[in-house]
Amino acid sequence: MANKKSDPIENTSVEITPIDELTQLRTIVFGAAEHRIIEQITTLRTDMEQSVNSLEQGLSKKINEFQQSVGLKFTEIEDRISFIDKAHDNNEANIQKSLDNLYSEHELFASATQQDFKEVTQSLGNESHNLTLNFDLQLKELKTHLEKVSNELSSSKTDRKTLAKLLATMATNLEDDEL
Repeated sequence: MANKKSDPIENTSVEITPIDELTQLRTIVFGAAEHRIIEQITTLRTDMEQSVNSLEQGLSKKINEFQQSVGLKFTEIEDRISFIDKAHDNNEANIQKSLDNLYSEHELFASATQQDFKEVTQSLGNESHNLTLNFDLQLKELKTHLEKVSNELSSSKTDRKTLAKLLATMATNLEDDEL
């Protein structure tokens, strides 16, 4: 330091401050070490940037693979959903067709049953009417026969009374004759 002060060029041009001297001392003492540390920091920074870039590229690759996988799975799920929708639509159409057929069969059955009920009702009405006429006829015949039998019995009764009177008269005559 003393040499530097004795140098007339340095004294006149720039005056050295204590901070500059301290910086110069640091550079002399720690310059090589500082230069190595800066190089190491630079190397470390470069290595870190390469590692970060490598990680970014790996991450980008993984993200792209994941997006492709998700896209494939999404397409597969869409295909499955489409297939299930078609199957559901087909099942719904079949069920509707079956329902329509059952409705038609029900209508035919209801119509046939109603016709059968009408025919049975008409047949029962006719049979009832025929039975009523038959019973009325038989009742008239029975009344007629009853009147005939009643008349015969009445005339038989009259005949019996007459016969009884005749026999009583004969018996009286016979008694009178015997006496």
